[in-house]
Amino acid sequence: MHDPDTPESRRRALSSALGSVQAEGLTPTADYAADAEEYAAGTISADELVARAEARHRAPGTEQPAP
Repeated sequence: MHDPDTPESRRRALSSALGSVQAEGLTPTADYAADAEEYAAGTISADELVARAEARHRAPGTEQPAP
C-alpha cells in the first residue's frame, strides 16, 4: 500500500508512474519532472501534482469540472 507520508514511498509511486508512461512510448516534460520532485520532497500534494499536469495539458478554453 502507498503511504504518501514518506519520501521513499512517494518516489516509488513516481517511479512506477514513470515506468507506465515510458511503456506507452511517452516522455514526461521537464515541467512534470520538476513537479514530481516537489511531490517527492513533500512540498506539494498528489492532488496538486495532478492538478498541475492537467492544467498544462487542458485544451484552451476548457475548464476543469467543479469538485
